[in-house]
Order: sequence, then structure tokens, then C-alpha cells
Amino acid sequence: MTSARFLTASDAAIINGVLASLRADIDVQAVFGTPARIYDGEAPQPAYPFAQLEQHDSKIADSVVKRGLEHTLQIATYSRQGGFEEAKSTIGVLRGAVERMTLDLPGQRVVFVLPLYCDVLRTKSPNIMRGLLRLRLQSEAV
Repeated sequence: MTSARFLTASDAAIINGVLASLRADIDVQAVFGTPARIYDGEAPQPAYPFAQLEQHDSKIADSVVKRGLEHTLQIATYSRQGGFEEAKSTIGVLRGAVERMTLDLPGQRVVFVLPLYCDVLRTKSPNIMRGLLRLRLQSEAV
């Protein structure tokens, strides 16, 4: 996860916008509860399944006429019932929400949001599965 001291206002707006959009998605709420258990920090003993922002990276992606940033976010899901099937389902729901996502952020326009990578893995605990969703987002100043 990105440390708060390194975040620009643009980075924070992107993270908050993505997480708020995911939490508001009706399909996401059907899997992760209402309010959706999608965290941007450590959650003490969260109920399963839940998702957590694990990583955020941003780099300059200026065009000839606009100041831009390219963001990569990694979100992990954790489930403990239903094995691979439930883990795939949780990632699939998040991916669908990302594909439908539109973000309206102050001072920036989101050019695209694109799911890049999905995977499901076993953890050290035999009952807990971990899913990964990596997404890329490009924004530019307005």
C-alpha cells in the first residue's frame, strides 16, 4: 500500500475514487456486504470475504498538451469458504465493477480504467484463498 506521506492529492483522489466506486457497486455489495468490506488499510479481524488495497504506484504520463499520471493498483481478496470457486467469484465481481467504473474526480479526467491481471492463489492457511486484481488507470489534469 502506498504510504500517505508519498501521496499527491491526485494519487489520493484516485485511490479514494476507485475504492468508493467499488464499494458502491451493487454486485460488489452482494458479495462483500453492505457496506462493502473493501479496505485501504489493515482491518482488525475482518469478516470474510473481504478485499484490501495492497499496492498503488503512479508515474508521470504526460502528453504533449496535458499533464497526466498512470496509476497501477493491486487489490487482493481473501475468502475462506468455497475454495477456488469462491475466490474466482470474488475477483470476477471486482473485475466486472472495474470494467463498469466511471470516475468523476476534481481537477482530473480519467482517460481509462483497465483490469490488467487476475489470479487466485492458496495462502499458507489451507482454508484461506487469495485473489489478485491489478488495474491500470490513466488520468490527466483538466
